[in-house]
Amino acid sequence: MQSIFFVPSFYAHVINGILILIAIIVLYKYYSKISRLEPYKLIILILMFSIVIGLHGLSHQGLEKNYNFNPLNM
Repeated sequence: MQSIFFVPSFYAHVINGILILIAIIVLYKYYSKISRLEPYKLIILILMFSIVIGLHGLSHQGLEKNYNFNPLNM
């Protein structure tokens, strides 16, 4: 049986998680500038972040289904 740690989709998932964490840090650091954005740009930013979180969630589902990998059970 092949280890999950040698599957490219696992590395894509990990890199995606790291990039989401960096985005959250940047959002926190520049919150005062972000809160002053015009409503249209703020909506676009929120929708983009929603897409990112959704894709990361789908990646979790794929890893759990295809490789029986659930990081919460580790």
